[in-house]
Amino acid sequence: MRTGAFVTAVAAVVRFAALLCGATFAASCALTLVQVVNRYAIGSELYWTEEVVILLFVWSVMTGVPVALWSRNEIVVDLLQLQQGLLRKLQQGLAEMASIGFLGALTWSGLQLIERAGSALSPALELPRWLFYSSIPMGAALGALALIGRWWRDGAGVPSTLESEYVADAHD
Repeated sequence: MRTGAFVTAVAAVVRFAALLCGATFAASCALTLVQVVNRYAIGSELYWTEEVVILLFVWSVMTGVPVALWSRNEIVVDLLQLQQGLLRKLQQGLAEMASIGFLGALTWSGLQLIERAGSALSPALELPRWLFYSSIPMGAALGALALIGRWWRDGAGVPSTLESEYVADAHD
């Protein structure tokens, strides 16, 4: 696969993750509003909304991971304030490799969590628990893919029309 095609494919995956993140966040906000109105204005309670809002919120957070990484909006803690140059690039490369390692471990742990959940059901709606847990390995794996794609994009200087929407101001 050519470098440009790989970057474009990763950018398309990130765009899908961004749409899913926005949709799940909007749905969780709407359901929270419905829950509040029902409870305080109408006086009745919808028992299922809290569980669905938690599910949607977790999915929103985990689908936001690759979006934040692709656009360099992750939180950065620099212990060493290095200026631009070889040492700075080495520091950034090591940080990205450590992040990919962490995301790989999180993907693996999330898959084990899904396996341990087995056929357990959620309390209110009796949804399979794997629906809650599957966002963890999916978001972590897509985050690692976004980091690899970002490294590829930045290192090769590959322009991609799909990436420009997510490129934030550089923080370094």
